[in-house]
Amino acid sequence: MESKKITENFTDLAGNVKEFLLLHLDLAKLVVSEKLSRLMAILLITFALYIVVLFFLAFVSFAFIFWFRDHVGEAYIGTLIVAGFYLIVALFIYFFRTAIFVNPLVLNITKILLESKNENEQ
Repeated sequence: MESKKITENFTDLAGNVKEFLLLHLDLAKLVVSEKLSRLMAILLITFALYIVVLFFLAFVSFAFIFWFRDHVGEAYIGTLIVAGFYLIVALFIYFFRTAIFVNPLVLNITKILLESKNENEQ
């Protein structure tokens, strides 16, 4: 068998290295796009859940106000009770915002972005 010239070997090696680097770049793009799509899905689901909870709280609040008006007293007193409840909830959320929102959000984002798959899962 004839052996290739050394320049042909270097040319083949350079082509293989270039192909290897392009494949790793494609892999990095796929990994980043997967992680970003998972992150966006979680954010959209969380946003939709917040909207549903907001509507639920609004209807429960109105139901309490109407119930209070019909069974206990004036509607404005029921409205003040609901407003006071929301003020207490808002203060609670404000003072514990790091533990309630920031820490879980950072933990989940870090988990998604730094997650690595085992070679068996690929």
